[in-house]
Amino acid sequence: MLSQITIWTDRTVGNAWLQEYWFTSMNQPDGARALLATVAGSMITVAGVTFSLTILAVSHATSHFGPRLLDNFMRDRGNQITLGTFVATFLYCLLVLRVVRGGAVPESWDLSVEAFVPQLSLFVSLVLTIASVGELIYFIHHVPDSIHISTVLRRLSVDMSEKFEELYPETVGQALAEERDVPRLSSDFLHAVRSDVTGYLQGIDDDELIQFAKTNQAVVRLSKRPGDFVFRSEIIAEVTRMPEWSEEHAKKIRRGFTIGYSRTPTQDVFFILNEFVEVATRALSPGVNDPFTAMQCIDWLSDGLVQLSQRQLPTRYRMDEQGELRIITTDVTRADFVHSMLWQLVPYVRNDRNASLYFIASLKRVIEISRCKKLNELIEGPIRDLEKALEDEN
Repeated sequence: MLSQITIWTDRTVGNAWLQEYWFTSMNQPDGARALLATVAGSMITVAGVTFSLTILAVSHATSHFGPRLLDNFMRDRGNQITLGTFVATFLYCLLVLRVVRGGAVPESWDLSVEAFVPQLSLFVSLVLTIASVGELIYFIHHVPDSIHISTVLRRLSVDMSEKFEELYPETVGQALAEERDVPRLSSDFLHAVRSDVTGYLQGIDDDELIQFAKTNQAVVRLSKRPGDFVFRSEIIAEVTRMPEWSEEHAKKIRRGFTIGYSRTPTQDVFFILNEFVEVATRALSPGVNDPFTAMQCIDWLSDGLVQLSQRQLPTRYRMDEQGELRIITTDVTRADFVHSMLWQLVPYVRNDRNASLYFIASLKRVIEISRCKKLNELIEGPIRDLEKALEDEN
């Protein structure tokens, strides 16, 4: 698009106005071709080298921190902008190069062609080249920084905080004001909806499900939450009595479930928590033996517990705009978070004295800050387990 705009400007407005500026210079056809060809060739070469460095960084990160972190690096905005700049500069120079013409044409061609050198387009190509050099310098600094463990864990912590702010099922419909105000159902859940595929539940389309429930004056109870693995023919939802239930209704319910081959963090905060645990367990493995990385994971997991203690978990009863109960989701409890964030890590921490002492100290600090009695009681379980292991060791 940019190349077509600058070429159109060169053809329509001309090049005379550029001579008034000191930072521009008029190029001859041969010089313009040489410049564009050089820039295009160098850009595609640098883009190839950049892509290779990105793959090397991804390979290093996945081998040391875990394959589930691959998406984090592929979504990295710095890598995307760098590769995009190099490829865009290459394509721009290639498209401008094709319109540069000299005045000499063999008589046998029987063509009347005037010389055309798009001076503005050439100037823009120089600007893009300078920008690409700047991107290259940035990329050389960005690659080692992006695979540093502190940066990796910081990005995970940002994702974790964002998911805590929109914790499932908070994004599904509207919350029931008071748990004790749950309306009585007009009938039991008689219609079971079974999955027609196998895979991980990646997301739930609440608009689709609420619209179905409103249209049919029904309530949909979900049997799975994002992150769960679903087998073919397994029940994923149940619907209250409907006068004319058919397979077409079941298909509409299934359209509200996105099932894929892998877990994603879109509505699944436990996926992010598992990434923290995976990095920590790899660090504590005998082949790596890096307790300090595990301690960093413990710090961020402890911060997640502090955030969790300062908010109410969303209710499983979800309403429509008129305040009618339409969806009942699976329950998400604090015990689920403590199991995912602490108990999965305890067996590995137990084998390292330094990590055990640090884990205990961090959890006690969380209890001092937290005002959630239920959460504190759950956290005390891993503390007692690790303290007993230390006593047995002595």
